[in-house]
Amino acid sequence: MHDHHEHEHEHEHEHEHMEAFSLYDEEGNEHNFVLLGELEREQSEYWVCEEIFVEGKEIKDFGDLYIFKKTVDEEGNIYLDSIEDESEFNEVVKLWEEMGEADFEITADLEDIDN
Repeated sequence: MHDHHEHEHEHEHEHEHMEAFSLYDEEGNEHNFVLLGELEREQSEYWVCEEIFVEGKEIKDFGDLYIFKKTVDEEGNIYLDSIEDESEFNEVVKLWEEMGEADFEITADLEDIDN
């Protein structure tokens, strides 16, 4: 018999439905984020993320909100890029604010991210 509630969660944290992942900046410093939601606009997809500060397995603190443009290559690898265009960025922020407190489903499986 298999209990389905125990799969894929090596790291349980109090914040349910929040998957943490890390990205590296140009200097090679690691930054940890959680995905808050996904947005779509004019064929583009965006991830709204919040930086987290982790000690051991505990989330110690939350940092700034970041919006990344998400692209997926032929092999299904996910890439997140900062939005260079200021007006594009503002549009996405506006979209996010309009969604406000609406419940959103996080559909992506973060475990597939290739860093």
